[in-house]
This record gives sequence, C-alpha cells and structure tokens, in this order.
Amino acid sequence: MEDSVEKKPEQPGTEKSPVESVEMVRHMGTDKLTKRIRGENGKFVKQPKTMPKSEDMTRYIRNVLNRAEANEDGVITRGSKSVIHKMVKNITKNAMMDAEQPVYDKFGNQVGTAVDPKIMMASAQSFKEIMLRGYGAPSKSDEELNAMKTQSVKVIIIQHPELMDKNVYEDKPKEPPTPAFLDAEIVENK
Repeated sequence: MEDSVEKKPEQPGTEKSPVESVEMVRHMGTDKLTKRIRGENGKFVKQPKTMPKSEDMTRYIRNVLNRAEANEDGVITRGSKSVIHKMVKNITKNAMMDAEQPVYDKFGNQVGTAVDPKIMMASAQSFKEIMLRGYGAPSKSDEELNAMKTQSVKVIIIQHPELMDKNVYEDKPKEPPTPAFLDAEIVENK
C-alpha cells in the first residue's frame, strides 16, 4: 500500500526546476527579434505575464507626458509644447469656461441665455484639480488636527434591543386560502 510506504524527505535544493531556455527568435519576413521561452520538451511555452514595476510605469508616463508634440505643420520645433503642457492648458480652459450658454430657436436666432449645470460642475472640478495640484491641499485647522490625534479610532458598542414578547411561538401550518367569490366546498381528489 502506498500509504504505508515511508517517503524519503526531500532535501532542500534538490527540487526539480523546469529546464527552460530564453531565446531570441526572428519572425519570418521581418527583422524584428522577440524573446521566447523554450520548455523542457523543446516546445515554446507561454511566457508569464508580470506586472511592470511602479517605478518603471512612473518613468514611462513621465516620459510620455514630457515628450514634445508636433506642431500643425507636423514638425517638432524648439517651441513645441509637451503633452503635459497641452493637458494643463486644456484643464485651465475648462476651469475658465462660462456656464451661461446661448439659447437658440429653431431658426438659429439667439433667444437668450441659460445656465448649464453640467458645465458649471465641470469647471468647478477642473478648478479644484488645478488648485490642488498647483497649490497643494489646504492646511487643516487646529481643531481637525486635534481630532485626528485624539480620535483616530472610535469604538461603538451597540446593545441589542429588548424583545416585546419573549415567548417563542411555533409556526403552525395555515389553511389554504379560498377565494371570496366562491360559495362552495373544495373537495380534493386523492
């Protein structure tokens, strides 16, 4: 029996690790090289997809945002604006947007103006983001700082309410309901 046979304890360091080799493979018809992993039976195996490190992602995003964009004529010049500059300029333009929009009739004539609450909320949110990023979070008052120091954890004890009737009643089976318009006896066939 397998259960009765003593198994030898495995020594650390003697575990079998899969024999894999990393190879650079050239695609047919192109000069592009890609990295492939060959397993122990000689076939290519699926590469494990790992999450990129947060430092690498931060560096990549900074590089993308600081990259200069081409002008209208398609040329990158010394005065070309970066992506982050264009984004900040767009958010600033949104924050300065007027919430009063003209109202037109069906012929295209301006009848008056109306306040658009969506534009108002969007411009307020843009203003909030610009101020938070540019000037930082507003400083907390002394009362808020003291409250954070003394009341960081709050324990609340809830007592169970007293039951009005402490007697426990069994649930009895109820008679099946009969329609009110029926003036007859119900007979069940068994």
